[in-house]
Amino acid sequence: MKNWSRITPFETQCNQEETWLYKDGKIEKRFDVQVELGKPIDILSLKLSMLEDFRKNTAKIRDSRIAIYKKTDMQYVENCPVCENNTQSSCEVLQVYGAKYFRCENCSHYFVIERPSKKALEEFYAKDNQYQNTYADSKTTETRIKEVAVPKVKWLLRQFERVYGRKPKSVLDVGAGSGHFVQACKVSGIEADGIELSDKGRLFCKENFGIELLDKDFAKGWESFTDYEVITFWGVIEHVSHPMEMLTSAAKALSKKDGLIVVEVPRWSCFSTTVQSAFSGSIVRHLEPLGHINCFSDSSLATAFLMSGFDITAAWYFGMDAYELITQTSNLLNDNSVLEKMGENIPAFQKTLDLARLSDEVVFSGKPSDGSD
Repeated sequence: MKNWSRITPFETQCNQEETWLYKDGKIEKRFDVQVELGKPIDILSLKLSMLEDFRKNTAKIRDSRIAIYKKTDMQYVENCPVCENNTQSSCEVLQVYGAKYFRCENCSHYFVIERPSKKALEEFYAKDNQYQNTYADSKTTETRIKEVAVPKVKWLLRQFERVYGRKPKSVLDVGAGSGHFVQACKVSGIEADGIELSDKGRLFCKENFGIELLDKDFAKGWESFTDYEVITFWGVIEHVSHPMEMLTSAAKALSKKDGLIVVEVPRWSCFSTTVQSAFSGSIVRHLEPLGHINCFSDSSLATAFLMSGFDITAAWYFGMDAYELITQTSNLLNDNSVLEKMGENIPAFQKTLDLARLSDEVVFSGKPSDGSD
């Protein structure tokens, strides 16, 4: 069994140094990790919608996912997507819209046990416009860059400079969405390119930023991307059937150089999971079982880094858990004023959840391993 533990201060700070320990039989490793807790964000400028809109979106997603998971041509997951342990020993933990989330007993990874095929998922992300509508919205472009993309660029630059003593020369963003992060890199003076399967995402990026995102399969064509010093996966590997294939491809592309990988994923052990477990009939984000066929624990993401050849260097915890609770409460009471009146308190609530490491998102960075223990 994969065993992870951490040495951390009693008094939690927004920024702190921790030691993370790994043990599997006779194998033991330790990593010095810089941990950052929290990310200020004006979430209402991006996410505030009237109760009617939330319910419409919920109905669309619920009906769509129930229909998809009723199909007979589903693919059963026989091995854990991270550690490849046989799933016969895994246990069911939650059902959402007919999809069953299971937990791997070996690495604590969470995944949908029966899901659409890899081909079906790729076609969905390439052609489904509804999924991109959140990001491909010109009304929120400026705010999304300021509140979401720029803080991520700054964090990445801090981590690269901390490890290598300089700024990176180039960044490749895999699963670039509508190009906000690529644009933020360029504005920050960093050369950047992006890969994106979605037709709508690539079109939005070209029309709004003048950037041509690449329509390529990174896992199959990683040899074409060996010139980049940083490879990022912002909210990507939770969507794919084989997340380890993405990470091992990045390890190959970054080998034999000063390189950094950055991966953002949804976390299972968070306040949003608790809220959505209570309101599983109105889920539009986080444990949305077609988008997030994988949901990581800290242990499973750390295991994924280790198995793909990366030493963990930093972690960043933040989320939208407070927004999730207030939105679900507003929906339950059929009262949009709850969201309107409580919205200004979301940042304070979220800060406390982030400091307690109960946030629904986490980012890890890692450098190629030198092979030493």
